[in-house]
Amino acid sequence: MKPVLIAITGTQQLAGEKPESIQLVTEGSYCCEPGFIRFSYVESEMTGMEGVVTSFTVEDEQKLTLRRVGKVNSEMVFVQGQRHESLYDAGMAALLVGVELQELTVLLNEHGGILDFSYAIDVERSACGTNRYHIEIREA
Repeated sequence: MKPVLIAITGTQQLAGEKPESIQLVTEGSYCCEPGFIRFSYVESEMTGMEGVVTSFTVEDEQKLTLRRVGKVNSEMVFVQGQRHESLYDAGMAALLVGVELQELTVLLNEHGGILDFSYAIDVERSACGTNRYHIEIREA
């Protein structure tokens, strides 16, 4: 793992509402091997998950896993054409969260690059809306 700067723009659009975006630039770690890329960072107060470690793993540019560990624990798996369910554990309660990948663009190499993805999300099998991430990674 090598040190990197990670710039994230996350956009959430709840059903029937205008999209809301949040931007974050943070230091993180990055590893690129043939068929496998992983990067991680520690969440800040700005995201409401201070201290939570968030990691993204890309396998063969087709499977993306978003994992959070800390006061919030979750693992979301994104594969085109598949719906994935997991528990989102926020300490006081756990919710069943379903995600379905809509778009995945992986432009990453050993120096960093860009990861774009969007997905539909539901909670307890009730549709909530869509989320989109644009992530830029560069060597620190």
